[in-house]
Formats: sequence, structure tokens, C-alpha cells
Amino acid sequence: MKQNAGDTEIRMAAQGLSVFYGTKQAVFDVELPILTNKVTALIGPSGCGKSTFLRCLNRMNDVVAGCRVAGAVTLDGHDIYDRSVDVILLRQKIGMVFQKANPFPKSIYENVAYGPRIHRLARGADLDALVEGSLERVGLWEEVKDRLDTPGTSLSGGQQQRLCIARAIATEPEVILMDEPCSALDPIATARVEELIRELEKKYTIVIVTHSMAQAQRLSDYTAFFHLGKIIEAGETGQIFQAPVHAQTKDYVSGKI
Repeated sequence: MKQNAGDTEIRMAAQGLSVFYGTKQAVFDVELPILTNKVTALIGPSGCGKSTFLRCLNRMNDVVAGCRVAGAVTLDGHDIYDRSVDVILLRQKIGMVFQKANPFPKSIYENVAYGPRIHRLARGADLDALVEGSLERVGLWEEVKDRLDTPGTSLSGGQQQRLCIARAIATEPEVILMDEPCSALDPIATARVEELIRELEKKYTIVIVTHSMAQAQRLSDYTAFFHLGKIIEAGETGQIFQAPVHAQTKDYVSGKI
């Protein structure tokens, strides 16, 4: 069953989500809808639970020893923490791009082809076309088409991050999670990645963690402000930055805290 927020479909939603590392609680009873084909930015000071929350959205916290998640996260109305969910298939639907570009120790071609191959999405000429299309979508094809057999690690930092995004979209996901994808990039590479995110929004639902208030304003449609593991305020980005309801939000987005 589809959920809706106004005229926009809710692709994912956190419902009473809490996260514990052993006896320490890191995220407290978070409620947050994530809207289809929109960019949702997660902002807040370091250590406030943004990345922990992000990792809940494709169950990356499953691999963290001592981590326990309570509550629910839904994708198209279905709880991704249900025991019947195949986590490998879930991560095919919900891709992730990390803070530091992390291409596989493989060729540029194999970095993109690896996911579609193991998920049996394509092979042969179809796989070649999928790799080319993914690289074209991130603006890399013309830069690398004559050296697809060279290591992905031989690319510049900005190119590596775009390669990682191509790798994420090659498995035909519904949602892309990005954990500070521009924090290690120079301004020119950052601009390229931001332009790419805006283009990808037409096809994908995107959730991005960022410490840059300017980036959140440039990129996102919706913003959630985290503090000490709780969402203080969430709403349309323009409202959060121009007319926040909570004084704590106003202090944070204005740089006072």
C-alpha cells in the first residue's frame, strides 16, 4: 500500500525508530517520511545520530556488533526489518555512497559491472550497455571510455566518487543514501557531484547527510535537523532555513551552535 504526504508519495518512512549500541541509545524514537524523487537532507552537529539513522535505512547497522534497532523502517509500506526480508536484495533496492570514495580494487568496468553481475541483472552485451549507461549518467563515460580496464583507484577523487555513484545506480535501486559524499572533494568536484545529485533526483529518491548548510539549501527539498539522537524539526528546506519553528533549529542553521 502506498503512503502519501500531500501530493507526494512516501517512498520510505521511519516509525518510532531507535538505535542502541549495547546499553547506549544513539537514536531516539525517530519519525520521518522520505518522499519519492526528492532529496532529503539530514543535518546536525557531529555525533547527533545522522549517519547512524542513515545506515538504518538499508540495514547497514546489521553488521555492527552490539547494535540493536527498534521500531520500523518501511519501503513502499513494507517493513524492511521484517524477518522475511532478504537483506542482499534490500541493498540492491537501496544503494549507498559513503563519505570517502571507496572504489573496489578492480577495473573501472568491473566496479560498475560487479553489482549487476552478482544480482544477475545483465550479462554480455546487456551488461556492457548497462555499464556504459551508468557511467554516462554520472558524466564519466567520455572521461573513461578508453581506459575501462584501468583500476578505479587511478581516477581523481571526484571521479572516484562519481564512479561509486555509478556503481550504486547500476543495480537499478529505488533509493540512494549518501553519507557526506562531498566532504573529501575540492570545490570543483563538489559542484560536479551536486549537479549529478540534482539530475539523479528525477529518477531516484535520495537521502543525504551533510554538515554544509549551504549544500543542504542548494540540494535538498526536505531537511531534518538532528540533535542528540532526536529530530528537533523536519520539513520543507525553505521553511527549515528561513522560518524554523524551534529556536534550537534557528540557532543551528544560523551558525550560532
